[in-house]
Amino acid sequence: MPFVTSHGRAIYYERQGDGPAVLFCHGAGSNAATWWQQLPAFAGRYSCLTMDIRCFGRSAAPLAEFDLQLFVDDVVAILDQEGIDRVRLVGQSLGGMIGLKLALTHPARLSAFAACDTSLAVDHPVLLDILATRQLSQKAVSIEQRSLGRWFLANEPEKAALYAQINHFNPSAHSIPAADWGAALQGLMAPGKRIPLTALDTLACPTLFVVGDQDPIVPVAVAREFHQRVTGSELVVVADAGHSAYFEQPRAFNAAVLDFLDRRAA
Repeated sequence: MPFVTSHGRAIYYERQGDGPAVLFCHGAGSNAATWWQQLPAFAGRYSCLTMDIRCFGRSAAPLAEFDLQLFVDDVVAILDQEGIDRVRLVGQSLGGMIGLKLALTHPARLSAFAACDTSLAVDHPVLLDILATRQLSQKAVSIEQRSLGRWFLANEPEKAALYAQINHFNPSAHSIPAADWGAALQGLMAPGKRIPLTALDTLACPTLFVVGDQDPIVPVAVAREFHQRVTGSELVVVADAGHSAYFEQPRAFNAAVLDFLDRRAA
């Protein structure tokens, strides 16, 4: 269970499997443990890395360091420590924001990008309106639970409970005041920190957009707009899934992302 030191903090990550490297970056209500349904499917042909993003799980840091550029620097530190020149990145929600920032600032380090149920931290009026109407001051667990799809909550109650338990590993669920956590989340999309929508026009690495058809945060129409902006990108809409398609419909998700990586990542 290795750590890497980045900007004075110990950042937790794991590596398993053999082959080209794939890094999984979780969302704002989760941590490295959330990828348990992906690792068995990917590790047979890829070397899989999971990490606790700074301020999550075992990567302890003050909320003052809840910053997208620091998250990207942490990813680069892991890649450097593991001797990985280029990586395939699978990022859900917050993890997708990190993936886009990495692609824009360190394009040589990314060989493919799967952007999953993510706003990408771009300046988009529909996404900003959705975020403004959600109760971001509540605990991350509640936010994420309300983001799961209707089908999943009705048909997979045991896995929905597990999803919540994994989220409970985060300081946001037990140690950080809800108002402070909500402010940190909102800070990612503060004026001056949003990524211009036009930046997608410059994205050069092979890109796959994955979105659940019941995602309440990133509508399918917005994901389709992202797809249309990124030349050569692909779009997969996962049926009966909300904001965490990787967790809610793992077979469909794994098949789509593996197919994309096998075909498009050099």
